[in-house]
Amino acid sequence: MSDFPTREVLLSILEMLKQQTIYLHRQHGWLIAVADTLRQQNAEIEKKLMQHPFYDLGPRPDIQITDATIRSIDGLIAQLKFLTG
Repeated sequence: MSDFPTREVLLSILEMLKQQTIYLHRQHGWLIAVADTLRQQNAEIEKKLMQHPFYDLGPRPDIQITDATIRSIDGLIAQLKFLTG
């Protein structure tokens, strides 16, 4: 890719994507904290949460997924910066 403006736009997009990934991870943590707090306040709420169709009983590898995503984005940024010289 020899088009300098295109690379600069791609770098900007990747930086925005990285910031959004970090933000979404923080929001995910906040939602977990709210659910945990509600569960502690009322056992009936825990039952209702677990019955909700969006309740996920699977493992929560969110930190690993977020870290891997950020590493991938950083790798793409580094490649583009290298090409930009």
